[in-house]
Amino acid sequence: MTDARPHPLVAVVLHDGFYSCGTGAGRSNRAFLETLVGMLLPGARLLVLPIHLSPGSSEYSAPWHAEMRALIQHAGGQIIPLSNGTHGTIRFGGLTQFKAACTSAATVISNYPQAPGGPMLIIAFDAPFYGLAPLLTPAAHRCLVNVARSTALLHDPGDRPRVEWERDGLHAAVAGGARVAAISAHMRHHLAGQYAIPVRALLDLPNGLTAADWKPVAPAARLLPAPARNGFVLAMGRAVPYKGFDDLIDSLTLLKNAAIPVPHAVIAAVTEGRQRTPYQEHLARRIAAAGLNATLLTRFDPQLRGLLSHPALAAVIVPSRAEPFGRVPLEAFAAGAAPVVATTAGGLAELVINDLTGYTAQPEHPASLAAAISRGLACDPAGRARLRAASRRLAASRYDLEQAVAAFCAEVAPWAVSTGKQGRQASHDGNSALGNG
Repeated sequence: MTDARPHPLVAVVLHDGFYSCGTGAGRSNRAFLETLVGMLLPGARLLVLPIHLSPGSSEYSAPWHAEMRALIQHAGGQIIPLSNGTHGTIRFGGLTQFKAACTSAATVISNYPQAPGGPMLIIAFDAPFYGLAPLLTPAAHRCLVNVARSTALLHDPGDRPRVEWERDGLHAAVAGGARVAAISAHMRHHLAGQYAIPVRALLDLPNGLTAADWKPVAPAARLLPAPARNGFVLAMGRAVPYKGFDDLIDSLTLLKNAAIPVPHAVIAAVTEGRQRTPYQEHLARRIAAAGLNATLLTRFDPQLRGLLSHPALAAVIVPSRAEPFGRVPLEAFAAGAAPVVATTAGGLAELVINDLTGYTAQPEHPASLAAAISRGLACDPAGRARLRAASRRLAASRYDLEQAVAAFCAEVAPWAVSTGKQGRQASHDGNSALGNG
């Protein structure tokens, strides 16, 4: 006998975090899916639409992909890969790739069988899907939430075509009944101010940590260069100018010229490519020309964050010029790393509070950053313990991702989730996965 009851559908559309994790957004997307799976009610269907990466891509990780497939299959979900026109070689790209990904997602959603009367939620993560809403049917359009982790205005303001495409897509989404979720207070203000998204259409889905993120991670000793083993400072992030690595090099040069001792600097300005990018070559030349006591790491490795718990770590430095949220300080807090020295760019100011959870500097101001680094390195053991305790309290009290996802789902899809502590647990055990992602 056919079950004629409506079956709720939750569709999650994403570009990073399924086939691999090359960015903080990827880690956050995975954490969202892991949390969502634990909350889905029996009978609720899960559809995951990731931008496809082929095993031959430098951005692909077989172990990561296997773990994500197992997660979705265990929940009885379906995986349908999307195309962004690159044949699985890259997940992000530019505006041409974004448009292709939106078209692919809209096609899948439009053709996906949905029981009559069954409620639906479409959660589309980040910039590649800001143009999705106009391509959906009116009914699906009203079920959409675009989650904004970044924007072109923050990261590439000179790309005017992308800025206008993002703005037009988000405005069309709101006009048709969709909503936009922000991952931080900074992003909420940015979306309302720079993208003119009406406050009535904004939701909160703050980034944060899961219980798994608090578990100790073994120090990644194999990634630590020999000169750093007796003490090092660490800066890590994508190898792009807005991460502020040039400002960090300038600040380290200022400290060197002032004869202020700094432990070996491990500068992990990383990509997933097998060759150095022009920007990474630029950084390497600058480090060499300044004669800095530093090592440049250029290849992304998931174990990099293990350095946050290394006993030789003297400070974590986050020199960003723009930052929608700032996952590195949060992971440092969970790992017990102290002090954290960061600029006040964007969401970082919500996490790193001067002389409470770390030390702060003005963005794009090497002298200010040098002064903050000097203060951090001068911190005595009692001061480090005070910073460590305050930062862990902040992370635990304000940045619980499971609570954030529960509150978000309770607002947009109460029919699909249980927000109790026990969640759904294994209510989908035995269900088969339908996709081949």
